[in-house]
Amino acid sequence: MNSAPVTTYDWLRLLAQRLKDYRLASRMSQRELAEKSGVGLATIAHFEQGVSRNLTLGNFISLLRALELADRLEELLPPLPMPPLALKEINKLIPKRIKRTTKNS
Repeated sequence: MNSAPVTTYDWLRLLAQRLKDYRLASRMSQRELAEKSGVGLATIAHFEQGVSRNLTLGNFISLLRALELADRLEELLPPLPMPPLALKEINKLIPKRIKRTTKNS
């Protein structure tokens, strides 16, 4: 893909290609990945070919586990530096824009 993914379809195509690349780098056939992950062979084949874009998140995680990539999910959505409620409280302390009034002398 030449440019950054924009649409959901673009992202799914990129994920399918990357999954296939990692599978091939692991020297694993689709059948072996299916057996190791518990995801159906047809599901994997259709996803990689772009025929089906309805791979469940659970199946995707199972495929990542089978390819020993599940630990990379933490990079996708890292924890916030502090709990959301603490951020909300801090935002209350930040002064809002002050409306200035002019004196008519």
